[in-house]
Amino acid sequence: MAIREQLKSFKKERILEQAQRLFYERGFRGTSLEAIADAMGMTKPFVYGVYDKKTDILYDIALQITSLSLEAAENAARAEGTPSQRLTQMAEGLAKVCMEHQIGTAVFFREEAQLEPERLAYIHELKGRFDEVLAGVLQEGVDSGEFRIDDVRLAALAIGGMICWTYSWYRQAGRLSQPEICERLGGYALRLAGVPQSD
Repeated sequence: MAIREQLKSFKKERILEQAQRLFYERGFRGTSLEAIADAMGMTKPFVYGVYDKKTDILYDIALQITSLSLEAAENAARAEGTPSQRLTQMAEGLAKVCMEHQIGTAVFFREEAQLEPERLAYIHELKGRFDEVLAGVLQEGVDSGEFRIDDVRLAALAIGGMICWTYSWYRQAGRLSQPEICERLGGYALRLAGVPQSD
């Protein structure tokens, strides 16, 4: 990668880090490009050299979260193992994304409606692909007799929603560690899929 591209990538990472924090604290509408530059100790041209407008920054935040979530789902779906094992891996992978990128996930869910229609449509397309991948694993489990689900699509939405909501309550200094939360959410996903629980 050329030095110019490396510099732009570094600037972009810094801008995204500060912007998502300010969007989280002040809201998208309450944050200006100037405020983002001020938070970095820079001038507005520093930001304008990478982003023309706030919605471009918000789109990159949304794209990062949805892409990481979809990647976690697809990796689990392609993995070896039973549907139960792959569903567990998928749940744990999504939970990890939501906790490791907690602020970005919160900003995404709170502010996605601020995106331009065509960009919002693409983000919804990625979310739909995630739901399809999850539903596919659930259907495999139903077909193999591992899962007992009346409505696979609804179950996929319920499991995805349960795990994504971690962004609103997860605390680093909380009662459970991140790996413990991932493990328990994986177990809850299996319960929602109707897998009999061992005593």
